[in-house]
Order: sequence, then structure tokens, then C-alpha cells
Amino acid sequence: MAFLVDEDTRVVVQGLTGTGGRMGAAMMQAGNANIVAGVTPGRHGQNVDGIPVFDTVLEAREAGGTASILFVPAGLLRDAALEAIAAGMDPIVLMVDGVPLDLSLELVAAARAAGVTLIGPNSPGVISPGRSLLGALRADFYAEGDVAVVSRSGGMMTTICYQLTQAGRGQSTCVGVGGDAVIGLDVPAAVRLAQADEQTASVLVFGEVGTSQEERLADLVRAGEITKPVYAYVAGASAPAGRRYSHAGASAEGEEGGAQAKRRVLAEAGITVLDRYVDARAI
Repeated sequence: MAFLVDEDTRVVVQGLTGTGGRMGAAMMQAGNANIVAGVTPGRHGQNVDGIPVFDTVLEAREAGGTASILFVPAGLLRDAALEAIAAGMDPIVLMVDGVPLDLSLELVAAARAAGVTLIGPNSPGVISPGRSLLGALRADFYAEGDVAVVSRSGGMMTTICYQLTQAGRGQSTCVGVGGDAVIGLDVPAAVRLAQADEQTASVLVFGEVGTSQEERLADLVRAGEITKPVYAYVAGASAPAGRRYSHAGASAEGEEGGAQAKRRVLAEAGITVLDRYVDARAI
């Protein structure tokens, strides 16, 4: 068992005929993704490496699609994402960076109203090693196991999972929730899914300065809603207050939202806080 994606996930690639879509599809197939359709308006009847292309997401759903990932130009993102939401794709991964705040708010609200899981914007995707991959990730850096990884950084998720794999600690599901200030699935929600997953024995969280995701996770643990062991590393201890650190959502004002404050709140809730991300090898 895994959460978000597994061997039953049937993937639709929006923008499959473009360079990014082709590259992403190849990476996902290397991660055992079952890609059943691509979507590019006006390209119905074509195929990419044997994957049929349709004009609309609804047609792709009728062909068996259940989940979607978008590789579309920025100007087409809104319509493509709303189309996927309306078609009931779940989950939907938005990898694109630099999405305007008002558009992120609109898409997150639309997904919530439709009851579908939106991952991102600015997400590398989600992988259940050996089962499926919905994103642009190196599948060979991951291995099957029982550690769920939830990360606000895509690059660091891959780095940490590679460390875990090298140490013989496989993963159940790994999800990069996205580094923007406004995202769909966030850290607390993803850890809730890990809590409900039978395969997952423990959870590793990569956090960073900005937003209140780590603090809200601590609230869940303190309330007893998360009972599995949770480990966390929080990046950005040297980030200057009031200045954005790496991601759009990584900015702290003074003590509030800073790395040290987050570490303290997490530790007080009973979460094991790691001093270095490489310490994850020993969990």
C-alpha cells in the first residue's frame, strides 16, 4: 500500500507533445508510471512513444485516466489546471514555478471545492517507489520501504531519499508539496495521509523557514492525531529575517516562522528534530 499514487494510478500528461512533456513522461515510465493518455488541444489522434494524445482531459479520463500532471506553457496553466480539476483528476501535479499568487489561490480553491488533491505549484511531484511516479524525479534514487518523506523542497527531497536508499532505508511515498507560499496539499495534510497508510511506519519531513506548515504539523502531533514517529529537519537557520530564502514561500519575519522557532515548536510536540539532513540516514 502507498498513498497518493500506486500501481492503480493511470496517468494523464497534459502537454505530452512538448519537450517537457516527453521528458517527464520518460522519467515517469522509468518509475513504473502507467501513462494512459496525453492531452494537447488540436493533436487528437497523434501518439508519443505509443501513448495516445487527446484534445481534452475529459477524453483522456474516458480513456482511463485518473491522475494528471501538467507540462504546459505558463499562459495555458490556468485553463489546463481548471480543466483537470473539472474532469476529476486526482491527484493533479503542478510542477511549474513562478505562478502568480492570485492564480494559485484560484486553483487551490477550485481543487478544494471539487474535492480533488492538488499538489503544488512548484512541486517536483510524488513517487511511491516501485509502484508509480507522478513527476520529474530520478526513480533510481528511491527504493521501496516504509519511510514516508514529505518535503517543501524538491531537490532536497531527492537528496534525502538518495541518502536513505544508500543507507538501506526504503520509502513508502515521497511527496514534494511545493515551495510556494500558497499550495494545495501541504505538509500537515500529507503527514495525515502517511498516518493513514498501512505501509508507512515513520515520517520524515523536510521543512524550511516561512509559512506555518511545521507549526500546524506540531499541533497535529500534540493533539494525538499523528501517532507514528515523525522526524524533521528545518532548513534556513542562517536566512536573514524578512528576506526570501530560495522559495517563494520561504520567508520569515524576525523570530516568527524562522528555523530555530520551528525547530523548538516541533521538538516540544515530541517530533525528533535532526541537526543535519544527513542524519536521516540513521532514522
